[in-house]
Amino acid sequence: MEQENTKRLNGWLRLWIALAVIGLVPALYTIATEWESANDWIREMQLVPPNKVDVDGVGPVEFPATMSPEAIALVTRDNAGKPDGIKAAIGAWVGEFNDVIRAYVNDLNRSLLIRVAGYWVGTLVLLYFIGLLLAWVRRGFRT
Repeated sequence: MEQENTKRLNGWLRLWIALAVIGLVPALYTIATEWESANDWIREMQLVPPNKVDVDGVGPVEFPATMSPEAIALVTRDNAGKPDGIKAAIGAWVGEFNDVIRAYVNDLNRSLLIRVAGYWVGTLVLLYFIGLLLAWVRRGFRT
C-alpha cells in the first residue's frame, strides 16, 4: 500500500486563512460603499443653474455653471454672431470637462482599491507574524 505524502495545514495556518477570508467582508464593504460614479458627479453638476451671458449678435446664451469666465470669454470672442459655433464650442467643452471628471473619478476608485488592498494585506501579514510569534513563545514553554 502506497502512503500519500501530502502535508496538511496546521491550526495556525488554518486560522490565518480563515481570518483572511473573513477580512474580505469589511474590505469589500468599504469598496462597495466608497466607490464613486463619474455619472453621478456629472449629473450633480448639471443641477447647478447655468450662467446666462448676453453675447453680441446672438443674445442671451446659457453656459454650464462649471465653465470658467475665461472659457466663456474665449468661446464668445471666437464665435461672436454665430449661435451654432457657440453651441458647438459649449458641447466640446462639456465633453472635455466630463472626460476630466471621469479620469479623476477613475483615479479616486483606483486609489480606493489600492488602499483597501494594502490594509487587507498589511493586516494579514501582521496577523501571520503575530501567529508565528505566539507559536514561538508557546514552543518555549514546552519541555
